Amino acid sequence: MKEITLTIDGKQCKGEHGDTILTVARRNDVYIPTLCFLEGLTPIGSCRMCVVEVEKNPKLLTACTTPAQDGMIVHTQTETLFDYRKQLLELLFAGRNHFCMYCSQSGDCELQRLAIEHGMDHVRYPYLYSDFENDATHPEFQIDHNRCVLCLRCIRVCAEKVGAHTLDLKDRGWNAKIIADLGNKLGESETCVDCGACAQVCPTGTITIREFAYRGRRSDCDDVVESVCPLCAVGCKFKGYVRTGSIARVEGLGTDEPDGGQLCYKGRLELPRSTESDRIHVPMIREGVHYREATWEEALSKVAAEFARATKKKSVGALVSSLCTDEELAIFSRFFRDAMQMDRLDTFDGDVLRGFRDGLEPFRKQGVRPFTAAHNILESDCIVNLCANPDEEAPVVASYIRVGTLKNEASLVNICSKGNPFKGITDVDIRLKQSCGDAELLFALAKTIISLKLAEDDIGKGTEALNAYRDSLNQAAEAAGVDSEDLEKLVLCLKGSKKPVFVLGRAVSENPKEVTAAINLAIASGAFFEDGIGVVPLVSSGNSLGTINTVLAEKAWLGKEDLDFLYVFSTGLIPEDEESLADISRTRFVVVQS
Repeated sequence: MKEITLTIDGKQCKGEHGDTILTVARRNDVYIPTLCFLEGLTPIGSCRMCVVEVEKNPKLLTACTTPAQDGMIVHTQTETLFDYRKQLLELLFAGRNHFCMYCSQSGDCELQRLAIEHGMDHVRYPYLYSDFENDATHPEFQIDHNRCVLCLRCIRVCAEKVGAHTLDLKDRGWNAKIIADLGNKLGESETCVDCGACAQVCPTGTITIREFAYRGRRSDCDDVVESVCPLCAVGCKFKGYVRTGSIARVEGLGTDEPDGGQLCYKGRLELPRSTESDRIHVPMIREGVHYREATWEEALSKVAAEFARATKKKSVGALVSSLCTDEELAIFSRFFRDAMQMDRLDTFDGDVLRGFRDGLEPFRKQGVRPFTAAHNILESDCIVNLCANPDEEAPVVASYIRVGTLKNEASLVNICSKGNPFKGITDVDIRLKQSCGDAELLFALAKTIISLKLAEDDIGKGTEALNAYRDSLNQAAEAAGVDSEDLEKLVLCLKGSKKPVFVLGRAVSENPKEVTAAINLAIASGAFFEDGIGVVPLVSSGNSLGTINTVLAEKAWLGKEDLDFLYVFSTGLIPEDEESLADISRTRFVVVQS
């Protein structure tokens, strides 16, 4: 990029050709106030707070949308600009009902902060006292249109980062308001994915998360900790706001991150609930069908006695959650497997992870990681959804697929026996008659793509290679029980792609043959990213790999025999399927640490 130099408030500022004035200013630590602008979203310049004066230009220009030019002389803090911005703020306050003392966002509000910065202690204009209704139809979020400044951040983040296109603007002027779908209330929306991104980017108290109002504002919290969400395979980064030892609120890192700062409803809403005060804080001992409180000394003594008795009979087992950190898993493994010489050590989702582990085995010594980060879906030009239902298995992956298809214009292929979770945006939909992710089909597809590449290389040398391609295509179609024309569309889509990516549903990820076949298909298609092969497996949790490397058993043992003692170490993820619960309940003595 060509380097350019601007003079901003007398300071020499370096930038690159294509940068806006605001980008150059921020890169050089020059402050320009903004309201509608948010890093990572398309700038629209609607709030006019970022206006600046440019010498030899008679108009005030919005810094967020005006391209910077070499030699520009820019002023950002003149008296004229200060008065203009203050007037804008007064008009915003007068236009709707912005009364800070009644707002749950007071202290976190960007409009309030700008008013304080500009010394606004009163409003010179008469209030319109707008009478928009409060949309409280959604169980988690609410929209108070009387506090909206029409910055359109929520609309842009919903379209550009979430890919849901749920929110839009209705009417114009003072009557304009945010709506869901084609005029519905938010709770009636059929497209909202409940991710809460709109609430996070809202600069005022317009869109809020109900429970955050009583959990506390950002400014009320004691600490902010960055971490990774463990609730699914994506591993989204987040900021956790801590108050009195509990997580008060969770937010994505920012819309300018490679993953768009995405969080799903699980990460945003369930993580704070995991530290609720109604959790059990004292040991409970079961007597009959009831539990009673016990002292720590009594509980630990009872556990130690039962553990010693069961150890002598070698009738002990231990289960751990794959949501645990590597450090917790390592301690757990060292105690039970190394110190106590126990063989029965496993994780709740062992059956899924064993299939995934065995499917990766042929690629472990090849020097390349056989999968890639989920956010690389956004870089792909061909997305293959293989028997996955991301809206349920990993909602953020569903957002990546929608954005990759609708915004980045990637081709979308759905291969599944159960249905198409992306109806309306799919380029090729192959409905399998057999089970999801049939390994024979995947191997046949890899062979077909290789045959097509050989046929193109051998043009002019006869039809042998082309016939081999046709034979492979027909074999693949027969194996899948689908039409060969649909399959050829898929093959040509993969062949013409520079960066394809394959999303493996949980039904595929737990089958070793299908995992191996899918990775081979990705290699044949040229699906390579900087961090590995273009395969995104939707396995059980955010630390599935750590679980595989530390505690995963070679084969399942839970339910195969009755045990005298079972230690369950969970972070809240207890098996909910009846078979697992029945297997656990058959154990004579069970300890649950959560």
